[in-house]
Amino acid sequence: MAAVSNTIILVLVFALLNGAYAAARLGSYNVDKSKISVSGISSGGYFAVQFHIAYSKTLMGAGVVAGGPYYCAEGQLNTALTSCMNRLLPSLMDVAKYVDKVHEDAKNGKIDDPTNLSNDLIYLYSGTKDTVVRPVVMKSLERFYGYLLNKNNIVTMFTTPSEHAFVTDDYGNLCSYLGSPFINNCRYPTAYNIFKQIYGSGILPANKSSAIEKNLLEFEQSEFFSTQMDNIGYIYVPTGCQSNATACRLHIAFHGCKQGREYIDTTFALHSGYSGLAEVNNIIVVFPQIHKSILSNPNGCWDWWGYTNSDYVNQDGPQMSGVKKILDRVANI
Repeated sequence: MAAVSNTIILVLVFALLNGAYAAARLGSYNVDKSKISVSGISSGGYFAVQFHIAYSKTLMGAGVVAGGPYYCAEGQLNTALTSCMNRLLPSLMDVAKYVDKVHEDAKNGKIDDPTNLSNDLIYLYSGTKDTVVRPVVMKSLERFYGYLLNKNNIVTMFTTPSEHAFVTDDYGNLCSYLGSPFINNCRYPTAYNIFKQIYGSGILPANKSSAIEKNLLEFEQSEFFSTQMDNIGYIYVPTGCQSNATACRLHIAFHGCKQGREYIDTTFALHSGYSGLAEVNNIIVVFPQIHKSILSNPNGCWDWWGYTNSDYVNQDGPQMSGVKKILDRVANI
């Protein structure tokens, strides 16, 4: 019997050392279904836009840092790397064709009716020194959203001298630095301003000690996705939301390239500002995690150019539908 027990222990140790760790099953919570939103940076910013457009019936708003319009890449990596980052083209994009694509996809039943967007709330951030997704791209995103919803519902911050990064007021690299973990301290609380724009002026500020690390939980992602995803995702469940006595708000935050778990572990979830704000404002925040692929996705980016399939931008896309399943589970929809 002892030999059998020792064998089991050795198998478990071997499995853990080799990454075969099964996280807990994602739970359901008491969520105010009228208070669900998304945000993201870089590839996560592009993904936040397409998720917001595709599931506008479910969402009330979006925050985008260094992203761009829906279907900007048109299913082409070369387009994604050039015009969608504005590395070669100096002029503003023709965003009308992306708006036409929204209406086309809605007509074909690929996304929700875009009239759902009319009263949504949008926050857009672009650093003046961003050399990866240049500010002109975000200005095109502002124009894109202006076609689809009330322009007065769009708040922008395009004057901070930051590089390509998620900007905070208390953590990260120098403001003008480009590099891992792509979180820069520019004395500006981006996460707070995203939440303030989407959820209103009643959002309370947070500080470094607001986030409670034990409230950041791992969950098993494999039941929601078939490929291209990490087997583990993160969800921050505030103390006030754990008993389900309070109807909490729900936000999904999409990391950028090279910001997933296999690159920086929990750094984006704990130090971007989202989790501290979640704790003091009763907002559940989900941080889905991408897994890199040497051939199709070497930098661990969200699919905004079509590396999964041609439906990547709509409700039939594997990442899009998988995230929606996560949202449905958490909000008990």
